[in-house]
Amino acid sequence: MIELLDRRSLLIGSGLLLAGCSSTPPPSEQNDTRTVETDKGPVDVPVSPARVVCGDYYGAFALVDLGLTPVGVGGGGYQGTGAFYGDRLKAVPVTGDWTEPDVEKIAAADPDLILRTIDTPDELYQQLSAIAPTVVISFQKLSLLEVAARVGDVVNRVAQADQLLASYRDKTAQINRRHADVLARHTFSFVQVASDTTFWTLGPAWTDTAVLLDCGIRLAEPSQSQAEPTAEYSFEKIAILEPSSALLVPAGPDGTTAAPDNEPLTGTDLWKNLSAVRAGRVHPIVSGASSLGTGIQLADRMDTVLTEMAKP
Repeated sequence: MIELLDRRSLLIGSGLLLAGCSSTPPPSEQNDTRTVETDKGPVDVPVSPARVVCGDYYGAFALVDLGLTPVGVGGGGYQGTGAFYGDRLKAVPVTGDWTEPDVEKIAAADPDLILRTIDTPDELYQQLSAIAPTVVISFQKLSLLEVAARVGDVVNRVAQADQLLASYRDKTAQINRRHADVLARHTFSFVQVASDTTFWTLGPAWTDTAVLLDCGIRLAEPSQSQAEPTAEYSFEKIAILEPSSALLVPAGPDGTTAAPDNEPLTGTDLWKNLSAVRAGRVHPIVSGASSLGTGIQLADRMDTVLTEMAKP
């Protein structure tokens, strides 16, 4: 995300384009197998899978982060995600809906591995397993760091996953050091429209917020003490955001300007009267982090936001 129109150059700088990641394994490895742990128990998978079908684009993003483009993706929905993921995936066949995949289309993609990142009914699992080894790992139960590590293990790209993890840790540590003064002065709330009359605050358990916390931000109340990933409030309760000296809202496709979906909230007089809004401290950020690569992009965007906040 951040500067979605030039994501490829951004990711090169972040170490996400990994050298030496050929998608075709040596002939000696194509028929070898190894055992990996999955939500369905141990599964024998190719040592170096080359033709992976993903149940949805979340798994596809994780694969692209590791230098492997899938041969099929369920559900689509990645067309507006910017150059890096969108360009890599636009030619990949869509193999049905993410909840009800088209088994025939998956078989036609000739996969040597099927990756499902959501809970999968046993009947569907048996159908898919008859086509190719099927790995089910629910991303809902994992952090972005765990996603990278688990997928890296499944496709035998542990070195690439380790490099990605190191890039993330280095970047967030640098942000903490570089922006220590700004981070010490401000508290934040990440706010998203829920309906025409309600909004969510995104708490520490929300994936995007977890990345922001790694970047060193401090959440204001009530978000800081929020147990659930989201808490929903009517617009009339907007005063709960007053403790926030800065507000974060989801960005649109360009990664830097507020998404139109925010307008039912941000267009109200109640919003405009908040102290942070009057002070000009409302910052659109990329949202929807679903892989460690997208988490790094969110960290990059927050780096830019904190740099802007440091200006007089």
